[in-house]
Amino acid sequence: MAKSPAHRFGQIIGDLLELTIINYCRPIAEEYGMYLDYKHKRPARNGRKEVIWADVNENKHKLDIVIEEKGSEFVMGHPRAFIEMAWRRYTKHSKNKAQEISGAIKPLISRYNIYLPFFGAVLAGDFTDNSLRQLKSEGFRILYFSMAEIEKAFATQGIDAHWEEDTPEEELQKRVEQYEALTQEQTDVIAKALLDNNQSQLTAFCDGLRDALQSKVTGIDVVTLYGSSNECSNAADACAHISKGISTQTLGAEHFYQYEIVIKYSNGEKIPLPFQSQEDAVRALNKLF
Repeated sequence: MAKSPAHRFGQIIGDLLELTIINYCRPIAEEYGMYLDYKHKRPARNGRKEVIWADVNENKHKLDIVIEEKGSEFVMGHPRAFIEMAWRRYTKHSKNKAQEISGAIKPLISRYNIYLPFFGAVLAGDFTDNSLRQLKSEGFRILYFSMAEIEKAFATQGIDAHWEEDTPEEELQKRVEQYEALTQEQTDVIAKALLDNNQSQLTAFCDGLRDALQSKVTGIDVVTLYGSSNECSNAADACAHISKGISTQTLGAEHFYQYEIVIKYSNGEKIPLPFQSQEDAVRALNKLF
């Protein structure tokens, strides 16, 4: 079934945005000796195109951009940045898209928090303030290209990128053909205009990305906890037990509870990690080498 001109023109905008952000972020990754992955056939995943990472429950999530430390075309690295991109022409589905992005990224941040990964969303078109606030409140760095900025960028090549639901398909088809007739140099002009029109947001987004990529482990605190459990039937009993004060009893190995490990980074961030066995603690810390 043939795609409608409106769908095709939306696809053009989405694809141009994706390629523009990939080309802009790749030099930043290379600046820190890292590898930028995107949808393409990669030997490290047996030639598969999709960028897929699994969370702690082994649920798989398709992603747009992942920046990896120690990664290459042939070797899977450690994730240091997750960036999702989305384009919407109308606001009616923007909240759902924001929730979809959050649902894909947050479980991965939980699994790979030992690497302190950056997570951001590049959005374009029509998104409500509520959908943007939701992602920001969850820690996402946001880079948002409004519909007006998109229209301004396409106008550099004489293309009207504005349409409504009642815009005739014949008119949209002409715009699709107009874009497809452009040279690479002309599409590059549109891409550059997109970035130039949103320079302040772009700078803030990339500053956050650089801050995350350049962060290094500066120290690791290891606390070995010993203790005994006291079951109380209600809150009053629990308060009474606590009020007795801390026992001076010296606890032996049989009272080992867990390791509390705090990884400290050069940007001031601290990641607390509890482990109940030596093996799990060592296995996790070995990932930092």
